[in-house]
Amino acid sequence: MKPRLSALIVMAASAAAVTPAGAADLTPRLPTPVVAPLADVEYRITPFFWMAGLNGEIGTRRNLPTVDVDVKFGDILRNLDFAAMLAGEYRNGRWGLLADLTYVAVSIDGARDVRSRTPGFTSATLKSGQFNATVAGFYRFYDGGGFTADALLGARVWSVSTDVDLLIGGVLALSTGSGRTWVDPVVGVRFHAELGNGFGISGYGDIGAGSSQVTWQLRGTLDYRFNANWSAHIGYRHLAVDYKRGGYVFDAALSGPILGVSYRF
Repeated sequence: MKPRLSALIVMAASAAAVTPAGAADLTPRLPTPVVAPLADVEYRITPFFWMAGLNGEIGTRRNLPTVDVDVKFGDILRNLDFAAMLAGEYRNGRWGLLADLTYVAVSIDGARDVRSRTPGFTSATLKSGQFNATVAGFYRFYDGGGFTADALLGARVWSVSTDVDLLIGGVLALSTGSGRTWVDPVVGVRFHAELGNGFGISGYGDIGAGSSQVTWQLRGTLDYRFNANWSAHIGYRHLAVDYKRGGYVFDAALSGPILGVSYRF
């Protein structure tokens, strides 16, 4: 009897060893998959409208008179031939690249806005096409608490063409025109601070020299974020350059309110 009972116990233990539960215990366990974090990549495009006036000194050739220019935005708008303004940005983590492009072509006729620095000329007209583009790489050296700050290194390209007519008593006395293209290295910083409820403030500044004696820029905006993709900006921008080479003079500043809409993807 005892041998038979022992045999039954052994058979029961063997059956338990091959039950699904036992088989599951013998199945090798696969490692838990590791999910890679999402890449912190951002693209942004911003069409903008810059209501800038122009003031400064402009000259086209050596030994020819220069003119003083003081043109308000309203006068530029009335005499505008063409304008295009666009900014874009790419960022991957803390590193990124930005570009800001502006082109304005304007024809200004009037003694109030354009005056010759040489006595005797009673009035002057100015036709000018101006393209400037700032391209810079940046590094985000601070990011926390709703505040970001970037250091920038890049260059600003200017391409300016100018035609000046000087008049005596309304009669054309001297007509001259010329153009230049030059590049200045620039360094700068920018920041953005969240204020809550979708609002924020942004600031940007850069300075450089090279082909010109100096060029610098300041910009500040109040921002509002509608959602994860769309935001709007309103503020003020000032951009100046002092270029004097080979008789060509473009010592001027553009400044005025700025409006823009950004799409982020």
